Amino acid sequence: MTSALLIGIMLVYAVLVVLVLIRAVAGPKVADRLMAINMVGTIGIFLMAVVAVKLGEDYLLDISIIYAMISFLSVVILTKVYMGVHDYNVLSRFKKDREARKELKNRPLADEDELDRLLREMEK
Repeated sequence: MTSALLIGIMLVYAVLVVLVLIRAVAGPKVADRLMAINMVGTIGIFLMAVVAVKLGEDYLLDISIIYAMISFLSVVILTKVYMGVHDYNVLSRFKKDREARKELKNRPLADEDELDRLLREMEK
């Protein structure tokens, strides 16, 4: 009875891993993909714990704890890298907008209405 229950649990979580991987590929944002990969790690840790109980091997629990620490650190590092890239992109976009605004203000225009229209177009 217990063996069939553990096998059933492992099959359910194997299906969940496939669904989470689909979410990781299809996720519209990078944050969704990061969370999906983190979920794959969490499910992997849980599956290792279930296998450890089924086989009666205690060392597999130690391996799953080490894997949990590695998974946590990898998500933290990936988040830091993503935030750094995001900040760089925002900063470079801001610099480009500022340079374009300076260029528009220095250029001779027919009247102030044209300048206002061009600035409104840039804000969109």
